[in-house]
Formats: sequence, structure tokens, C-alpha cells
Amino acid sequence: MTWVYIWLGVVALSIIIEFVTADLVSVWFIFGGLVAMILALFDVQLIWQLVAFIVLSVLLLATCRRPFVKLIGREKQSTNADALIGREFVLLSPISFESAGSVKVNDVVWTASSENGAEIKAGEVVRVVAISGNRLIVEKTDKN
Repeated sequence: MTWVYIWLGVVALSIIIEFVTADLVSVWFIFGGLVAMILALFDVQLIWQLVAFIVLSVLLLATCRRPFVKLIGREKQSTNADALIGREFVLLSPISFESAGSVKVNDVVWTASSENGAEIKAGEVVRVVAISGNRLIVEKTDKN
């Protein structure tokens, strides 16, 4: 009967951890703990309780986490800077192999690098294709 309470503690701790982190990692241990607790109620040997807990928890984590993360939309945190991707700006300073250029966006000057390492002259129109840290990754447009 002691293992029933231990598994109940594992379930309770997993619930608390999931509420605190909300990362969809410990939720799968809840199901494994419940199955192990049911096995403990029927006096199944401890080794089979542990096997059921580990196998079910790992199986659920490996197969269900990614679809649930996609379902609730936590896959990628979007930022205001993401709105810059696809927009076009005039390059203020040239981009060369040795140095990054700059682009002014809403009165803020961003560092810019070319996507493929190509040189781009100042005054040319560039399109933002990605953001890497605090640097815009740009490509030359055909509007020059």
C-alpha cells in the first residue's frame, strides 16, 4: 500500500511542475504515475510498476508532446521584430564581406547582413528575410 501513496505523490508532483512550467513535459508522467498507482493497488510487483511508469511516460512524451505543442500554438514565440520579415528598406551603409551594413526602421538603426554574403551598396533597397539575434538578414531586391 506504500507504493500507492508514492505513486500518488509522483502524480501530484508532476501536476505541480506542469502548472509551474507549462512546458508540456511533466504532464506525461501523470499518466504513467496513474497506471503505476493502479498496478500498486492490485499488488503487482514493483518492477512492473516501474516498467509501466517509465515506458508509458516516455512513449507519451515522445509521441504526443509535439502535436500538442502545435495544437496550442506554443511552438515559436513571435515578437514585434518578426513583423519586419518581408518588409523592404533602404540600406544606409554598405554590406561587404568584412562588415555589416545598417538599415533604419522606425527611427531605430539595425545592423544588417546579406543572406548569402553578397556585397550590397548603400542606397539600395533590401528585403528582410530573417532576424538573427539583433541583426537583420537581408537580400537585395530588384527595385534598385
